[in-house]
Amino acid sequence: MGPSSHQTTRRSWPRAAWNGLRCRCPNCGEGKLYARYLEPVEECSVCGEPYGNRYEVGLLLPFIVITVIGHVLVFALLEIGRWQINPLLTLAIVIPIVLIGSLLLLPPVKGGLIGILWFNKLSDAQ
Repeated sequence: MGPSSHQTTRRSWPRAAWNGLRCRCPNCGEGKLYARYLEPVEECSVCGEPYGNRYEVGLLLPFIVITVIGHVLVFALLEIGRWQINPLLTLAIVIPIVLIGSLLLLPPVKGGLIGILWFNKLSDAQ
């Protein structure tokens, strides 16, 4: 099954980004985008669109995740500061927010970036 055999009507960047955010193939929206945690599949199991290491998001991925987590962290610290909580308890609240939030955000953000790169046909395989 080649990449053009399950071609959708036309490319749309919101649909490609949304499918990527759901960790699905930006082309068809049905196949899984990842084989493991952050490792893209070689090709979509439904439409055959090749991925592998074709779309490298580089340093934009950590930049976006750090920006989002930083905003959540500032809000959490401001709220915790209003209650005048013990600093050790503050660390016990903040560290899990940062770690769990970062690990949960990485796959969908990378998928969204892969979807945008796929839409613009910006692959590293050129």
